[in-house]
Amino acid sequence: MNEIKRTIYTKEELSERVKISPMVESDLKRIITDRMEQCGLYFRVFSRVKTAASMARKFEQKAYGGEHKLQDLVGVRINLYFDDDVEICRHVMEQTFEVLEWSTSERSDDEFKPTKLNGVFRLPEYLKDEISADTWEMCIDDTFEIQIKTMFFEGWHEIEHDMRYKGEELWNSYPGFSRYLNSILATLELCDKSMVTLFEDLGHTLYKAGRWSDMIKSHFRVKMSDVSLYPELEELLNKDLENVENLAKAIYKTPRVVLVDQLLKRSRRVPINVNTIIALLNDGVFHDSRLTTIFRKHDVYNDGREESLAESRHYELRTLTRQTAFQMCTEVDGSRMKGTGAEVPTAKEIFRACAQQIYDWIVKKYGQLFKDMPAQPTTYHADILAYHVAVNLDYEKSRMNMHVRHMDPEVAGRIWYSEASLTINDAGKVWLCVSNGYAEAKKDDRPEKDGAGIFFSYPGYYKTIVDTIGIFNSLPCSNRRRIIREEGLPQLETALQDRSRNFPIVIIISEEDEDGMMDEDWLGQFRVSDFTRTVCRYAHVLTCYEEVGKKLLEHLQKKNIFTPADNMTFDAAYFPRLYIFWPEGSVDDFGPEDVENCSFGRHLEARSDARTYDIVRGGQALYHKVVTDLRDWNVSANMWDGFQLEIMTEIPT
Repeated sequence: MNEIKRTIYTKEELSERVKISPMVESDLKRIITDRMEQCGLYFRVFSRVKTAASMARKFEQKAYGGEHKLQDLVGVRINLYFDDDVEICRHVMEQTFEVLEWSTSERSDDEFKPTKLNGVFRLPEYLKDEISADTWEMCIDDTFEIQIKTMFFEGWHEIEHDMRYKGEELWNSYPGFSRYLNSILATLELCDKSMVTLFEDLGHTLYKAGRWSDMIKSHFRVKMSDVSLYPELEELLNKDLENVENLAKAIYKTPRVVLVDQLLKRSRRVPINVNTIIALLNDGVFHDSRLTTIFRKHDVYNDGREESLAESRHYELRTLTRQTAFQMCTEVDGSRMKGTGAEVPTAKEIFRACAQQIYDWIVKKYGQLFKDMPAQPTTYHADILAYHVAVNLDYEKSRMNMHVRHMDPEVAGRIWYSEASLTINDAGKVWLCVSNGYAEAKKDDRPEKDGAGIFFSYPGYYKTIVDTIGIFNSLPCSNRRRIIREEGLPQLETALQDRSRNFPIVIIISEEDEDGMMDEDWLGQFRVSDFTRTVCRYAHVLTCYEEVGKKLLEHLQKKNIFTPADNMTFDAAYFPRLYIFWPEGSVDDFGPEDVENCSFGRHLEARSDARTYDIVRGGQALYHKVVTDLRDWNVSANMWDGFQLEIMTEIPT
């Protein structure tokens, strides 16, 4: 067997090539903290990023090479107060991140060592992007480590590690002192287990005494607010004692992990108190109609929710940086217009219909502020403080320009804007350009990043024009899944070669099942119809059977439009696949293995400087990844410069 070549890097080389954004450590710590707080567990979280010196030492000490890579570039330690929380915490982390492996400290029956659980997890993709690409060319894995310990052991572990583990020979020379330390460690381990036993015994005593609130606090041992049990709930628990299998016993017999699971399943964090705990158990386990009636009456999950007041801050006036949230330049073909009196609407009719939709949107959004705004489309200009409307409309010349902006009602210092240009070009086609976005001061000195950022939003008038008037962007726009037949290949080929298109084209090639339908099980939770409805206004989604897809790809390969990964041949093993043909000519290629291995930090919320992420995997992860990639391309493409926000004081011409 060939020996793996050992890899060693110097501190200077690691410092130069491994660059880690502070966001990586802070977001991992925040995600873990959010999940643990959502469960109500007692815990502390600490984190660190390995320094270049620490990595260099580890490369010297361990034989890294080949598939054996450094896995703890970022480390997180979770300290728990109760011994039985270790397995619960493990369960929570497995629901949060993609776990690669778990390991525990090994020890014999007659010795005492730090009891800890180590997990290696895959870095969420969005955080991996915050680490320099050179890192992955070195013998460093795109993973991070979580250590789970109890507080008792954590209290002495650092001392034991520095003064015994690192000086093992010294202790071997004085076995009496080593036994003495072992007896102390045994006492600490006993304390860990005794604390759990104490509260379990106390909970049982309180159950026998009929003290339901105190029983719940002792048994479940989670952080909860000091809220009294609903009187009718307490009455029901007392009355139900007549039954052998009563509600109070069912609550006491419910394992703590069941409550944690119910808390994790909630789409938002609920206040934890004696009432919500019973309500959660009833929703997930008991399904008792009497409890349901009581909790519905009290709106239990909102009862006791605390509202926090934002801190007052002093904001300096700084230059606003413009960020695109959506853009598009496209032909409006009028394919969805009705009631024009002609089979094919004229360019003038399409122009007027678009102008009406844009102006109606402005009136609906800003009409309450500008009382003198005419109801029908016309040239108009008005300002009130941070609100601005400018419209220049000329039906004779078939030209309309508009710019509107307003301050964000919730986030100080942010200005939202929308711009549109509507014309009939020299070819007699109606051409619409749209830009939607915001401007705000940079929050720190970090450089601006390309991509969709935290917002992606197209204006309502664009949606209405697409849905009710119809647009053509190399292909007709459709919000329904389209199947490519052989006769449609020439039109698709033309669209793929059209460098003027601004719609990426997603092609999904699937095998045929026993019933002659497309077998899309390989995509998992990636539902093509839902995906189409999500992206239809800025991307084309097409599906086809394997035979048609094979002919298309072979033809595109001959014309040098497409080259399969690693020059694979288009045999049965090559399919199914998902392709994204980007307007600039590049192609992304995904197969079943990509679906299975995909992990994604799904963005749930973004408001001001608060961000919330969840980790999803498989088809659901690929779904979010592709949607994000399509949106990133849209906001970063060079479609239309629009009007300059900083000099926009007059009507755009």
